[in-house]
Amino acid sequence: METLRTFLGSALLSHLVIGALMFLGAMVLGWIAKRFLTTIGRRLAAKTNSALDDAILEIIVNSIKWIAVVTGFYLATEELTRATDPADLVARQWLGYAHGIIFVCFVAVLGVVLIRIADTSVKNAMERHARRTSSKVNEALFPLVNRIINILITLVALIIILHHFGQDVSSLVVSLGVGSLAVALAAQETIANMIGGFVIMTDRPFRVGDRVRLPSGETGDVQEIGIRSTKILDFDNNLIVSPNADLIKGKIINYSYPSEQIRIAVDVNVRYGTDLERAKAIITELAIQHPDVSKTPAPAVFLIAFGESSLNLQLNGRTDDFRIKFLIETTLREQIYKGLADAGIQMALPYRVVQLSNPPNATHQNPQE
Repeated sequence: METLRTFLGSALLSHLVIGALMFLGAMVLGWIAKRFLTTIGRRLAAKTNSALDDAILEIIVNSIKWIAVVTGFYLATEELTRATDPADLVARQWLGYAHGIIFVCFVAVLGVVLIRIADTSVKNAMERHARRTSSKVNEALFPLVNRIINILITLVALIIILHHFGQDVSSLVVSLGVGSLAVALAAQETIANMIGGFVIMTDRPFRVGDRVRLPSGETGDVQEIGIRSTKILDFDNNLIVSPNADLIKGKIINYSYPSEQIRIAVDVNVRYGTDLERAKAIITELAIQHPDVSKTPAPAVFLIAFGESSLNLQLNGRTDDFRIKFLIETTLREQIYKGLADAGIQMALPYRVVQLSNPPNATHQNPQE
């Protein structure tokens, strides 16, 4: 330092040169680190079976140049601050502004890098869990966890920045705690729905695309699982928005889990005196010939009740796609009606026997009397 100052003949000029050298040194170190990671680092990462280290390495490589630039500017402004005269308040004030802006940029760059790494790590962990359990990745849980991590990293970065500028972080934390308590008391239902959404996303009683029946009786397909509510599209193309807190407290019927296979049932009422074996054979054959009715287990017809005017039969079978249950049952009703009619088997109609009798002591009077 003294040698450079003597050579240049000016203390300010020597600090400027040292600041420039620090900036260039940071850039060179960044270039060396990037070259090292893109060559040796990628070779080492390629030897592992996990793709997580490759993704994290790629994030770091893409961020090194920005880290080097911000670090170089930070070191250069530190050196320029030493070069200014303490009595020159204007210069030191502007350098303080520049130093603060660069520090904020440095923390922001590191925060973005950490958020991207956390995002990649959580996504990789969820995909590995899905492969291990042979289940689908929960599309709704990932944004929630990602948002929570982003908020936590942002809060930590904000606390670091405030502490750097001499702000009392402890009082801020206390204020946030009191404010959070007040907000929690004022928004109990909202928080309950948010907790319910988190429970749904982790417990997974249903997923996006599943067909469910709500405790209120509506049936529809799950369109979106949000933090506060779940959106379900019913068969009338109406969107049902149900609070998550109500869903976790009620009984939900999921027609899609653990399998999309669902039972089909068609009721057929025939007259008394019908040849049951023949009627059951015709109905069973029509079900077997239907391309969307599963062959295993085989469809079967059962006599389920003796009605007042009919023998009540029921066709039971299964289909591999719950979405076409209604269409299959409609088609089978039409085919069964035609098939029984062609075979001379009549469907049952309600009838009543009315008996007319005169009272034993009834007298016939002339209506003209």
